[in-house]
Amino acid sequence: MIVGILAGAAAVAAVGLLLNSEKGTEIREEISDYFADLIKSVKSKVQSTADDAISHKDNIVKNARSIIKNKVDNVSDAALSGN
Repeated sequence: MIVGILAGAAAVAAVGLLLNSEKGTEIREEISDYFADLIKSVKSKVQSTADDAISHKDNIVKNARSIIKNKVDNVSDAALSGN
């Protein structure tokens, strides 16, 4: 029970320090900057992944069109040659 009370008091003191002191202001700014950088990094990675997915999709569509065109050309050539 005493450990719980001490832990609670330490938590209250830490929150009080963060909210009311000049050092707390610096720490809040550092935390804010950290999360801003983290969000920017996540956005960049998401955008990169989206770009890769679009590029991959475009390659698949291009290959599928090429395969279909070759099949149609083969059928057309066979029909024209009478085979």
